[in-house]
Amino acid sequence: MQLLVGGVKGGTGKSTLAVNLGIERARHGKRVILVDADPDQESLSDYIANRDEHGALPSVPVVQAKGSTTAKSLQALARDFDDVIVDCGGFDSIELRQAALISHAWVVPLNPSQMQIWTMPKLKTVLDEANAMRGNAQLTGWLLGMRISTNPYSSARDDLNAVAEAFPGFRALRTIIHQRIAFEKAEKLGLAVTELEKPSTSERRARDSIRELHQEVFGGVDAIRATNA
Repeated sequence: MQLLVGGVKGGTGKSTLAVNLGIERARHGKRVILVDADPDQESLSDYIANRDEHGALPSVPVVQAKGSTTAKSLQALARDFDDVIVDCGGFDSIELRQAALISHAWVVPLNPSQMQIWTMPKLKTVLDEANAMRGNAQLTGWLLGMRISTNPYSSARDDLNAVAEAFPGFRALRTIIHQRIAFEKAEKLGLAVTELEKPSTSERRARDSIRELHQEVFGGVDAIRATNA
């Protein structure tokens, strides 16, 4: 599966999401490679370098893909790996548009604050222009509630569903990823939150949310591809 993780706003948790999904995928025995397609930062590469320094296993390879050859690079990687997970920068880049041309699914981390909702028209443009070139293999943008407040009265889920309804071509994932210190702790250790030992209650909830997302995204590959067929 070729999975694009990206948006047009920085600080939404794209790299955190990509690396946690990639590590969890590897823990399920899949041959997975992470692709750092951010031309300005190398957050994904830095995360995996820290993981390697800590000697964490399984090892997850990461490569960089930049510029107008990004789509060709991703297609070449797909021949050697079960899963290619692409992390694009938080802006409308050639790498984002290239990845949208060939990915099986696009996950957009979104905290439905007004400032992030304002990015949706630009995301819709990227999606529509990619689909205009994809023929029958139409791409769906999957909105993921990311870095959501743990306040039980949060309306994030309803807000995401409303955004998805307002922008055809996008759908809301069921999983919600809350803002938790567990992600920062795992990052310092070069781990995914699913690898933290003796987790606290909050850390278990972070772990369970990544497991739930992994199942929803990768367990539903057939459904996702049917949508894109």
